[in-house]
Amino acid sequence: MSTAVASDLLTEVTETKSPDIKHLLQLREQLLAEPGLRKTADAALDNWTASRERQGVLLYLLGRLERSLTILETEAASAWSKHFLARAYVDCGFYAKGEELLSGELKNNKDLEVVMPLYRSQVMQGKYDEAAKTLKAFKGDHPSVKAGFIELKYREGDLETAMDEIVALYNDVQDDRMVAFVYGQIAQAAGDDEAARRAYEQIAQHPPVAVDVLINLGTLYEDESHWELAIKCYETVLAAYPTHSRARLYKRDAEASKNMYYDEDRERKEDKRLQILRTPVTDFELSVRSRNCLQKMKIDTLGDLILKTESELLSYKNFGETSLQEIKSILGSKGLRLGMRTEDALAYAPPEDGSAPVITGDDQLAQSIDALELSVRSRRCMERLGIKTVGELVDKTEAELVAAPNFGQTSLNEVRQKLAEMNLSLKG
Repeated sequence: MSTAVASDLLTEVTETKSPDIKHLLQLREQLLAEPGLRKTADAALDNWTASRERQGVLLYLLGRLERSLTILETEAASAWSKHFLARAYVDCGFYAKGEELLSGELKNNKDLEVVMPLYRSQVMQGKYDEAAKTLKAFKGDHPSVKAGFIELKYREGDLETAMDEIVALYNDVQDDRMVAFVYGQIAQAAGDDEAARRAYEQIAQHPPVAVDVLINLGTLYEDESHWELAIKCYETVLAAYPTHSRARLYKRDAEASKNMYYDEDRERKEDKRLQILRTPVTDFELSVRSRNCLQKMKIDTLGDLILKTESELLSYKNFGETSLQEIKSILGSKGLRLGMRTEDALAYAPPEDGSAPVITGDDQLAQSIDALELSVRSRRCMERLGIKTVGELVDKTEAELVAAPNFGQTSLNEVRQKLAEMNLSLKG
């Protein structure tokens, strides 16, 4: 590859009266694949003499979405620059604005460079019927269009059929970005995070990489505790779009998780142990004699009980060796013993039998969603949906959860399992 590519791109952008959109997009892919060539184009911006309108287009082609959008919103006057304004809108998540411009352009141009970004803007707004009509406007047989129709089946609820069809298409055509992206989305929704990650990584090897790809890939890396890789994905988004709210939030969370992971894990375990120590002794099947003795000694919880020694218990009237063995057996099942300091008790691992304080009824539903100990991705979905308690979660249907960004079958299965452990389930 030679510097001619950069020269051709700059000549097309700065000098051609009506630049060819398709040719510019092809030059962009070649340019971004070679860092040295990109530097040549970047340098041209430092000595810019052409119009602001054309500068906005070049910024878009170089992947500087936010700066491009700022300029093109006020300067785009020609049809070709308005096309790149529409693309910038879609890439930055302003789907309605992108759709408005691209819908008008589609009347005269039904090529892929118009059809696919218009399709994406409509899908992201949930306009599936309009998106299908847009795909049908393309008169030809192209893998990206096929992938679009498959994505619509998935988004309309037919995950099984969509999975079968996208796997077959992906096996035949792996070098098409749209095919790989849809394959990644559907694999992620079906719970095959590894396949989804491989598909997104394949796309990420060949710039330009769509924001949605990088966000999805970042969340997958976080689920695997690959914090550095996740942060890199979010930083790549922010390099193009510095004020991207989701990327900024996710980057901050990933950095916090990277630094606090072990502390958070330790804190969670300590919370479990505290719950055990707060368990009322009445939750256990004690003999009448033992229960009465503990009640008279004002021993209400396991935390109270471990502070007593064997001799203290045996010195109490009617508390004999049988009651002592009964108490020791209960404490042993929790990794506890008599005469234990509270701080020592907290150092013990929680029991593996799943036993914990019995919480039922309104108290159970009032618990914080944190009690479910969900994965990073699922916790974020809860935050986006405004779900703060278990009760608010069980009031949601499966369809409402799956509709949230990045909430796929894996997250749904996790939520089902966590709720089942509490003898609860989602609505419907």
